[in-house]
Amino acid sequence: MKVIAVQRGLDYIKNQLNQLGYKAVFYDEANYPIDALIYLEENNDNTLLNINKYLSQQYTMLTPAYNYSGAILINAKDKDIDEIVQIIERRVYSPLF
Repeated sequence: MKVIAVQRGLDYIKNQLNQLGYKAVFYDEANYPIDALIYLEENNDNTLLNINKYLSQQYTMLTPAYNYSGAILINAKDKDIDEIVQIIERRVYSPLF
């Protein structure tokens, strides 16, 4: 099961992902490895700075114990749930070829 962390305020995405069978949690509540992190950054706010701090702490704490390879970051801006799921499954924003 893929674990998806979601920024607070994106409850509708979290709920949809849970309904689709993912384990979706708010990123500030996850204390275990995640496969993806969904956020919304607009107008140069500090969202990415806060997320970077979280991921750095998670990577440092979890890498030795879990062989953690990292999470894909997904900006939810202008994306519907189908696009987000495709990104999660492919671990890329667009096809490579």
